[in-house]
Amino acid sequence: MFFNARALFLGAAALFFGLSAADDCAQGPWQDVQYVGGQGGSPYCHTKYLDGTVMTGIEVWASKKEVEAIQFYYSDGTNSGQLGKVDKNKKHARLDWDSSTDGISQVKTWGNGKGESLGRVYIRTKGGAELDVGKDTDGQDTYESKTASGILLGAFGRSGEVIDGLGLLFLKSKIDKITVEDMVFKETPDQLNAQMKGLQTVILDYADHTNANTDSNETFTFTKTETRTTSKKYSQTATHTFGWSNAIELSGKILDLGASSTTTLKYEYSRSSTEESTQEKGVQLAYSVSTALKPGQRVFCRATAMSGEYKGDYTANVHIWLEDGGEFKFAQDGTMEQVNWSQASSICQDKEFPPDDAVPEVPASKRALKFIA
Repeated sequence: MFFNARALFLGAAALFFGLSAADDCAQGPWQDVQYVGGQGGSPYCHTKYLDGTVMTGIEVWASKKEVEAIQFYYSDGTNSGQLGKVDKNKKHARLDWDSSTDGISQVKTWGNGKGESLGRVYIRTKGGAELDVGKDTDGQDTYESKTASGILLGAFGRSGEVIDGLGLLFLKSKIDKITVEDMVFKETPDQLNAQMKGLQTVILDYADHTNANTDSNETFTFTKTETRTTSKKYSQTATHTFGWSNAIELSGKILDLGASSTTTLKYEYSRSSTEESTQEKGVQLAYSVSTALKPGQRVFCRATAMSGEYKGDYTANVHIWLEDGGEFKFAQDGTMEQVNWSQASSICQDKEFPPDDAVPEVPASKRALKFIA
């Protein structure tokens, strides 16, 4: 039975042409799926949406009669392998796009004019890049697919010596929000605190002052405010591949470094929160201490603060919520990087600090970090 170059629109739960109910292409977050071609060859299904991976490229070879071969490329750097066979190749092109900033705006397909195979493929990205490979289809019916969100999740159809048919699976709606749930870090706060991993005390400033007056007391004030940068970044592949740059909701055993109002930092679990994927801000480290000095008296002062740098892996479930009310979830690992600072503290004393703790004679902005035992 041939379909005489007619396009078939398939429901999300009923993709046929040999695709079983167990196939990843049989159902998913897509709708109004269009298939163009015939029933020859064997069925194929290529999608990794359950891993949070999307398609970011397509390569097509064609003869004067039909599309001979196709290969798809994924956001994780892998590909589908070549479908069909390149034999009388007369036309060839490849189209790639960045799913985080670009997507598909238009797809048109044609049959071979006999209802047997795929004749031609035209794809245009939102950025204006195009792929147009196949036979001369002048006078034939054109079948335009709905691209919905523009995010290509997969492809299915039939192939053998040529591409007998093709259907593309687009995420059916724009994304409303992304939540990262059930987060579990591979290291616990107790383990990290026991190792003091990434934690060190930093000398912010140092002073050596003597009251040069011979007949009067003096009050020496050791004070300053410095700015340091704190940051936190969640590297979750899905937020990139699905083009998500807004806040993400986090839940589970979320590890946090410090967030402390004291002069020390420690690892702890924080409460669930809504956070940007990348955060960065400046914090003020202020210190001040005054010392009364008699004539000729000498004083040594030092200001310190704790800094912490952490990079760790976690497992989580990524939950994608669509504007049309749909949703889907998949497991995916991620990485969190954080830099934090405690409050500053200062002290003055009449004895020099041990030599190992002395501040190098270089500008403050370039001073080395010292660990104070």
